Amino acid sequence: MDSPSRARQRVQALLLVLLLIGSLLPARDIRVVTIAGALLVPMVLWVVVRGFPAVPKAAVLASVLALTVAVAVYLGPPSTEYGAQKAQTFFLLTVPTAAVALLITNRATLVTLAKVWVAIGCVLAVLALVGEADSSGRATGWSNSNPIWLARAIGAPLVALLWLVYRRAVGKSALAIGALLLAGMYATGSRGPMVALMIGLLLVVTMSAATVRLARAAAVTLAVAAGLYLAVMLEVISTTSRIGAILVDFRGELEASGRGELARATFGVIAEHPWGVGFGNWVVHVPQPAHRYPHNLWLEMLAENGWLIGGFFIVTVAWVFCRLWWAARTEPAAGLVLALLAFEATAVTSTGDLNARTFFFLLTLGYAVSGWTPTVGRSRLVRNDQPLTRPDAIPLVPAPVGLTWRASTYRPVTQCPPDR
Repeated sequence: MDSPSRARQRVQALLLVLLLIGSLLPARDIRVVTIAGALLVPMVLWVVVRGFPAVPKAAVLASVLALTVAVAVYLGPPSTEYGAQKAQTFFLLTVPTAAVALLITNRATLVTLAKVWVAIGCVLAVLALVGEADSSGRATGWSNSNPIWLARAIGAPLVALLWLVYRRAVGKSALAIGALLLAGMYATGSRGPMVALMIGLLLVVTMSAATVRLARAAAVTLAVAAGLYLAVMLEVISTTSRIGAILVDFRGELEASGRGELARATFGVIAEHPWGVGFGNWVVHVPQPAHRYPHNLWLEMLAENGWLIGGFFIVTVAWVFCRLWWAARTEPAAGLVLALLAFEATAVTSTGDLNARTFFFLLTLGYAVSGWTPTVGRSRLVRNDQPLTRPDAIPLVPAPVGLTWRASTYRPVTQCPPDR
């Protein structure tokens, strides 16, 4: 499919980002998400009509997810107002959000989306730093939003920024942008999204190299762990802050947050009801619940929809992850979506529910990107001026146009141009 013009790419990317996180922006009661969704409708129809009779992969997976939840609702209808509202929101907002991933048709549109996402993330970071805070001092921005939602909306752009740096698609301002995003995320005091951020960044660094991935991943993990330890010991991160407290006493802070209690109660529901308790009915089967859902998407699916439907959902997500991991060997775009999806999958483990729209958007996008025609050769960037350290490291056959020679392995790899 032909790539849309640069102006259309930017407008499309802006509307997509507003659809995902527009509710966190100060809009004076303007329904940013609804307006962005309405403006995206003609773009979606245009892509579908131009590609007919082929059906976009993102739309296929979104339809499968909708059918799966529809079966769950039919077998276990909601008995509470909250359950009915959750089902309505899923079919009217979450599924369409997942389907609009079909607008990302090539690497150029994905790079534009990443850049716009970083820009909007900077706006949210500024709002987190200078905006309002709750009673515990956690930043809520200017729309009195949930600090966890705000942290997730800032963390994803950080993952995208690091990928753009590796792709040489941003300039020297990347360091300042990264510092701003990290400061805004720290101001929210959210620990779950911070853990998700570490996993997302680790995947970006790991997938940036075509070889020695495990060694690079181990080195980065060790460096991050050592950096966090020194930050606490040198009091760069105060032990009285939420981030510092969980580094010092992880188990105690986990129990204090209530996540452990929610998980134990949900495991009991899963064991007692293998066919599920019904859509949105978790709150009915948990004694004296402090919340209406278990704050864990995976446990919610198993508890409310049963082992069969919940297991099918988890296997589907794992399948998309495997496809992305394999595709990232030759397609750099798959590495970005893999890292973003890992970030969201980790975040919904401690903060998410069935209507985590960004997660489902990235899930369908990941399925689509994993089927793109791969870039020839490996995805690692190699500098044009990289010298050969051994004069005898010469290919036995002439290298094709577009290939260069890496002295570390003496194998031809693709010279990928910067994504600008």
